[in-house]
Amino acid sequence: MNALTRTTTSALPRAAARARSQSTAILGKFQEPSFSKVWLQDAGTYPIMVVIAGASVGWMAFLSYKCMYCPSVRITSKTRGQIIRTWK
Repeated sequence: MNALTRTTTSALPRAAARARSQSTAILGKFQEPSFSKVWLQDAGTYPIMVVIAGASVGWMAFLSYKCMYCPSVRITSKTRGQIIRTWK
């Protein structure tokens, strides 16, 4: 199809002019769809958003728990050099 278009545009000058005018008209009118048009108007994307939001809340809660309560995580400069001992 593409080879036929090239040979036609080289053989017929009016076909070449028409092909140029159509391609610029199509490119000039194209706009990238917005986020809300793509994601929020389709009901099939709601489960995906719920899963992503739930996973985000889950890993943030797990990270907070580990940073606050796990003895091997040392955030403050006073406890960084201490030896970790789980027995007493």
